[in-house]
Amino acid sequence: MARPLWSGSLSFGLVNVPVALYSAVRDRDVHFNQLHAPDGSPVETRRVCAHEQREVPWEEIAKGYELDDGRWVLLSDSDLDSAAPRKSHTIDIEAFVEEREIDPLYLGRPYLLVPESESAARAYALLGGAMRGSGKVALGRFVMRAKEHLLSIRPREQLLMLTTMRFHDEVRPKAEIAQELGATEPSPEEVENAIAIIAELEVPFDPSSYRDEHRAHLEAIIKRKRKGQKISVPRATKPTEPTPAAPDLMGALQESLARIRGETLAKSAEGTKGATPARKKAKKSRASTPAKRTSGSSAPRS
Repeated sequence: MARPLWSGSLSFGLVNVPVALYSAVRDRDVHFNQLHAPDGSPVETRRVCAHEQREVPWEEIAKGYELDDGRWVLLSDSDLDSAAPRKSHTIDIEAFVEEREIDPLYLGRPYLLVPESESAARAYALLGGAMRGSGKVALGRFVMRAKEHLLSIRPREQLLMLTTMRFHDEVRPKAEIAQELGATEPSPEEVENAIAIIAELEVPFDPSSYRDEHRAHLEAIIKRKRKGQKISVPRATKPTEPTPAAPDLMGALQESLARIRGETLAKSAEGTKGATPARKKAKKSRASTPAKRTSGSSAPRS
């Protein structure tokens, strides 16, 4: 059963709603511990002084901040405590904004806020209903695990979802990584063909149709090893080299579109056997509203 990570109150004007915070996601990765292979004993991690080559007890450990010139500034626990944010058990809603104004780049980890008692449920439902009716997202901040977090709160079905957010200076300016884009603009014909490819591949989003293939493969290997089966290691292959940019962009777009439509026609001839519900629905939709074609878009230009 899930345990709350934080409990306190959600403050909305003069209304306080006692809530508990739960993680909205779960870790499904396959985790391993390091063992000594000959006897299967756990391998311990020890803190050793690089200069004296001896194990360092906890009371002699300090935190250090490295300066640009390579020197260190040592900070004690009391030094860090003086800068620690004031502990609070209240989430103060500071403002409401339009959801579309929040760039997804600022969003972090999602959590669910749940009312802690039946008496809090009414105010909780009131806030959720008001937010659904207004279409607005709440902004605020709170302290969890000795760290202050900027956050957003929005309705998700009958619950309120809290998402931690990055501060503005934590988001890298686009100018640092977009210098190579230049001022190149695609032609209208290229854009139209790219839109046609998107339309051919469009399906309703179904999260259950995607799975972590690597995790599934690891779990299968663990299951076979548990049964004493031998695992055959596939022959090593060279990493796939990145494909260079197509010299004829328009030709590549038109060839891609023709190939996708050819595969769609072949699948239609075989029937919808084995297709996902999302694909079936998308095929039916495209059959009633065919994608717009550009002149001569079914084959590369000569």
